[in-house]
Amino acid sequence: MRRLSARLLLAVLLCSAFPAGAQWDEARQAEADAFFAGFFARERAAGGAVIVNVGGERVYAYFHGVVGQSGAPVTEDTVYKVASATKLITAVGVMQLVEEQKLALDDPLRTGEGKMLVHPRYPDQPVTLRQVMSHTSSLSADASYFGKPEFTAAYFLSSPPGSVYQYANLNGGILGSLIESASGESLNAYMARRVFAPLNINAAYAATLLPDPGQLSASYSPQGRVANSAAAYLREDAAYDDTCAPARHFRASVGGLYISLKGMEALTALLANGGAYEGVRLLQARTVRLMRLDQTMLPGSSVRCESPYGLCTYRYLLDGVTWYGHQGWWRGRTVDLFYEPDSAAAVVLVLNGTDRTVGEEDPAVSAQMERTLRFVMPRLDYDFSDQTILDAPD
Repeated sequence: MRRLSARLLLAVLLCSAFPAGAQWDEARQAEADAFFAGFFARERAAGGAVIVNVGGERVYAYFHGVVGQSGAPVTEDTVYKVASATKLITAVGVMQLVEEQKLALDDPLRTGEGKMLVHPRYPDQPVTLRQVMSHTSSLSADASYFGKPEFTAAYFLSSPPGSVYQYANLNGGILGSLIESASGESLNAYMARRVFAPLNINAAYAATLLPDPGQLSASYSPQGRVANSAAAYLREDAAYDDTCAPARHFRASVGGLYISLKGMEALTALLANGGAYEGVRLLQARTVRLMRLDQTMLPGSSVRCESPYGLCTYRYLLDGVTWYGHQGWWRGRTVDLFYEPDSAAAVVLVLNGTDRTVGEEDPAVSAQMERTLRFVMPRLDYDFSDQTILDAPD
């Protein structure tokens, strides 16, 4: 495990105290503060944050703006609804069940009603979990994830499963249904027990189920107006069905997760450090590595086409370095969770109320994250030119 050798004080704007010896030095912090002050000002974001964690220790954080009309400032405890970044976090729970052999990556999937999940045009080629997690299931980007999907021919592309890449939100929705089928618990109950509680993370798939809903941020429009207040989120989720109902639950794991900034940092850092964080192991290192891989490289894989995703993990090449993670975007709110395993660096970026972004249907990392990573990378005490790990299968 490589760690930064530099030391520093607190990050700006309400940054909480860090463990002694974990920070950048004062000059590096001041440089970063100036950069991100200008960054958030140019984006005209109402709120947000950037957090950098290396080797399991926070080395920098910048918290910007307010959580709502009360004017309360953003802190590490502020909770955001993270849109499609939900998929990466839900995948941690899915892969726990894979490790326990309660789910299998290449076995035919069944719907919540127990029926084989097949493309109607190719009934002899069932859809698999590996295909769902790599967005090669042949489900269409237009496939509805509301209510109870019918999985008719209209839900699919013309190609057979495993032969074509297309990002489809319904793939993420299937993950929640599978967790419920395999665990016998609701999605929220399982993830709370197995993922969130062990790391003391304030997170839930409904605002009303948050351990501390008082930390929930409003969502802002790109015009700087409150698009959805915390109170509105709580009203909307008051009727959330927190039961084990895999035949009906295809929406929450698409993009419905609420989680604190500190929780985003913990789970991104956990993936950067091979499945463990602060002495708590949620996944085996080989499982995290598998999530990053090009799935076509693996013997017996049901994925036969190129995809930018491993298992709910987007591979992003920037300046010769591959970062792994996921982006979420919805109506002015951008969430980026990315990590680099060789340096054990994890970077969280949240902007609330900005229109300079790409949509969820585009897996490319936003320009905001590109600029953030390009600033952060030279300030990590790690020689990226010395990378020798090629992420090949064992």
